[in-house]
Amino acid sequence: MVMKKLLRNPLSMIGLLLLLGFILVAVFAPWIAPTSEMYANDPYRVPRYGWGNNPEPPSSEHPMGLTQGKYDIFYGVVWGTRTAFLVGLIVTGLSCIIGIVIGSTSAYIGGKFDEVVMRFVDVFMSFPFLIAAIVITTILGRGLDKVIIALVIFRWTGYARLIRGNVLQVKQEEYIMAAQAGGVSHRKILIRHVLPNTIFPVLIQASMNMGSIVVTASTLSFLGLGAPEGHADWGQMISFARNWILGTPDNPVAYWYTVVWPGLAIVLFVLSWNLIGDAFRDIMDPRIQG
Repeated sequence: MVMKKLLRNPLSMIGLLLLLGFILVAVFAPWIAPTSEMYANDPYRVPRYGWGNNPEPPSSEHPMGLTQGKYDIFYGVVWGTRTAFLVGLIVTGLSCIIGIVIGSTSAYIGGKFDEVVMRFVDVFMSFPFLIAAIVITTILGRGLDKVIIALVIFRWTGYARLIRGNVLQVKQEEYIMAAQAGGVSHRKILIRHVLPNTIFPVLIQASMNMGSIVVTASTLSFLGLGAPEGHADWGQMISFARNWILGTPDNPVAYWYTVVWPGLAIVLFVLSWNLIGDAFRDIMDPRIQG
């Protein structure tokens, strides 16, 4: 039923097609951009074809050109798709699980326990997300694993808040009270009755946050706090282009390819998840359906 509604929505179809394209690129990356023998042990290492700083325009050998340091842009964009899915899925998945467990438990128990937990959540939410991520990655050091840790630490709070509000509303329903009166354990009530009726808004929010997670991770890489140098990551590929964005005095777009290709990948990836999230919201929200 949900899939039929998605397929009838032209915007969701665009999102699904874009996402399917990224999935295919990620799955078939070893065939689309084969790894050289030199980097066989580290396929995410972007190959270099020299040591000069000046980028080189697209050619038959390098379809998207070479960026600063003679890194192959095509290889970085293709394998960067895997990095985007890796970071996005892990951060979103872990944040969702932590937020759902803490938020639903806090709301169901209620009372002073809920007050204490929510004040704890408020402390985390008081920090600007990007600033907090920068501070944590600076303390922990450079690396995608550090980026994932930093993003999870400050991302779960939104999911906890969202599901808490839903659980507070649902737990007052008559069927929940009937289950409690019937002696059903609180654990079973929460898992079998409360969560199935409150989790959909959280999943919709998670799908829409996938794009923003990748943007934040790319921003950290752009600032030199994310992926190690030479790792296939869209943010780092744009970082290599920072000195060439304005081109030359006589040709401002001389090095357009250094920033357009990785930038376009980020834009389309975020757009695909946002379109799918909007479509799910329209389908699942009974207020919009009415």
